[in-house]
Amino acid sequence: MKSLFGPVLWVVFLLLATAPFQHAAAHTASLTRVDARLTTNSLTLTFQLNQPDLLQFLAGRTNDAVVLMTPEQVRTLATNIADYVQSRIHFALDTNPPVRGVLSNWPPAPLVLTREERPGEVVPAPLPLTVQWKIPASAKEMELSFSLYSTFGFAALFEVLFHRGKDVPPVLQLVQSRQAMVIDLTAFQEDLRTVEQPDPAKHRDVPPAAPVVRNTAAQFTELGFKHILPQGLDHILFVLGLFLLSPKLKPLLWQVTTFTVAHSVTLALGVLGIFALPGRMVEPIIALSITVVAIENLFRSEVSPGRWAAVFGFGLIHGMGFASVLSEVGLPRDQLGMALLCFNVGVELGQLTVIALAFAATRWCADRAWYGPWVRRPACLLIALTGVVWTVERMMQ
Repeated sequence: MKSLFGPVLWVVFLLLATAPFQHAAAHTASLTRVDARLTTNSLTLTFQLNQPDLLQFLAGRTNDAVVLMTPEQVRTLATNIADYVQSRIHFALDTNPPVRGVLSNWPPAPLVLTREERPGEVVPAPLPLTVQWKIPASAKEMELSFSLYSTFGFAALFEVLFHRGKDVPPVLQLVQSRQAMVIDLTAFQEDLRTVEQPDPAKHRDVPPAAPVVRNTAAQFTELGFKHILPQGLDHILFVLGLFLLSPKLKPLLWQVTTFTVAHSVTLALGVLGIFALPGRMVEPIIALSITVVAIENLFRSEVSPGRWAAVFGFGLIHGMGFASVLSEVGLPRDQLGMALLCFNVGVELGQLTVIALAFAATRWCADRAWYGPWVRRPACLLIALTGVVWTVERMMQ
C-alpha cells in the first residue's frame, strides 16, 4: 500500500501546489462601470473599460502591475477591443435573437490614458466605449447581460447605472458576468408618460420600472465563495496549511475559528473605510503567511500559543485582502450590511469546502505510518515553496 498510494498523493499535492506558479500574480477580479441611457426608442451603453483587464485578455498579460497604455497600443488594439466588447454584450428584444450594437466615437477622441488619483500618483484612466441599439415601439421586453472577462478563476462585475429619462431617478445595478437584466419596456414607457404628464389624482405605489436582477444576498454569497474556490489559491493553500498541522478535527476547528474572527474584523474595517493597508503590503504578507504556517508544520504536530497568535495575525492580513476585492468590485451602499455579511458567509463556505475536501482525500490514510513522511511533509514543503515564490514575485511588483 505504501509503495502505491503514497506517491500518488504526493503527485496530487505537487500538482496543486505548483500549478499556480505561472499565475500567482494574475488579475482575478474587476469592476467595470457602465452608464446606461434608456429612452423610449434606444439604449446607449458607455463602458468605462479597465486598461489592465483589456491587456490581460487581449495581449496575454497576467499580472496586477500598473499598466499605462500608449496611444499607439490603443489604436493597434482598437478593432480587437471593439469586437471583444460588442460580441460579449447580449441584447435581445422579446423572443428575437440577440442584436449587435453600433459603436460611437471609438477610439475615443480626445484620448485620455492616465489620471492622477493623488498628487504624484498616476494610474491608468478607463477607456470609454459607447454602444447603441434602436428599440422599436412594438418591443415589450428587453434582456441585457455582459460576458466580458468571463473565464475560469476571474470575478468580473459590472456596475450599471440606468438613466431613465429626465426627472426619473437613475437605478444602480451590480451584476456579475452573464447575469441577465430584464426590463419591462411597456411599463417603462408608461412610467415616462406619467412623469412627463403627471396626474395629481393618480397615486403611484410602485417605483418606476427598473431592471430585474437576482437578489444581493445570493450574489455576494456566491462572490465570497468564488473568491476561495476556485479563485483564491493563496487562501486555499493557507487553509490547507492549517489542516496539515494535525489530522485531528478539534485543533483544526480552533485554528479556523481564530482565522475567521480575525479576517472578519479587518474585512469589515476595510470595506467601511475605517482602516486598510495598501495592496502592495498586504499581498506579499499573505504569501508569506502560507510559508510560515507550512514550515511550522514540519516541526510541530500540535497547536502552540505561538500558532494561535500567528493564525490570528495572518487572519487580520487576509481580511484586508478580502476587503480589497470588495473595494474593487464595489458594494451597494444602501445594502452594505447585507452584502458584507453575505460575502463573509460565502468565504466561510469556501473555506469549509476546502477543509471537507482535504478530510475526504486523507481520511483513509491519516493514521497510517507513512502519512507523515509521504504525504504531510512533502505537501508542507511544496506549499512553503509556493509561498516563497509568491512572496518574492509580489514584493517585486
